Amino acid sequence: MFNDPLLFSLAFIAVMLGATLQSLAGFGIAVIAAPVLVLIDPDFLAAPILLFGCLLSLLNTLRYRKKLQIHKTKITLWGRMVGSVVGILLLGLLAPQFFAVSFALLVMLSVAMTYRQFEITHSPRNLMIAGFFSGVMGTTTGVGGPPIALVYQNSSLVSARAELGLFFLIGTIVSLVLLALGGHISAKQLQLTWPLVPAIFVGFALSTLLEQHFKPHYLKPLIAVLSVISSVMILVKTLTNTLASNTI
Repeated sequence: MFNDPLLFSLAFIAVMLGATLQSLAGFGIAVIAAPVLVLIDPDFLAAPILLFGCLLSLLNTLRYRKKLQIHKTKITLWGRMVGSVVGILLLGLLAPQFFAVSFALLVMLSVAMTYRQFEITHSPRNLMIAGFFSGVMGTTTGVGGPPIALVYQNSSLVSARAELGLFFLIGTIVSLVLLALGGHISAKQLQLTWPLVPAIFVGFALSTLLEQHFKPHYLKPLIAVLSVISSVMILVKTLTNTLASNTI
């Protein structure tokens, strides 16, 4: 599917960098890779991004398995499963512009709240809510990291890596199954995915070399920046699609 070596190189680098970041911070592959991949081919969303995330989450879950606290992940996953089902229903009932804009604005509001007098605590209720919105956003846009990452921003780096790894592993599997059952995964999307799978392993290996240089206090500002970037990405994508539709 890649006839241009330059485009393939750009896609490979984007996925590799996203895999490196997610292995270090707990999330980030969709935020880093999605904007580049969508510019190359719109069919990269959402299934290919979820497939990349699923494979990487498996690697990170195995890597940090000794640090897992299963009871916290269970709570978040219940929210993710419900959100994924809602996401599939929204794909069939509502225009993508409606929920894309709503979720992007919600994430940006959440980031703003964490730098004001409000603080999003790592509580069971917030984990459930964040899991729900992560499921909806991940299933509909391929970018489900920001809601759940905001809840983990004040957690220990080791806990975030371990618990987010398992959360995204199971969560992306659920989203992929629902997308497949709903007929939202095409043969072309699979053909776009396979050539870039090695980039996941390269990024994962690179993260092991950089891990000792990644400090816990990097986590909160990094999550805030990437959450805003992903929200802006969703807004720009929505606006572009709307303008294109009106033009046609």
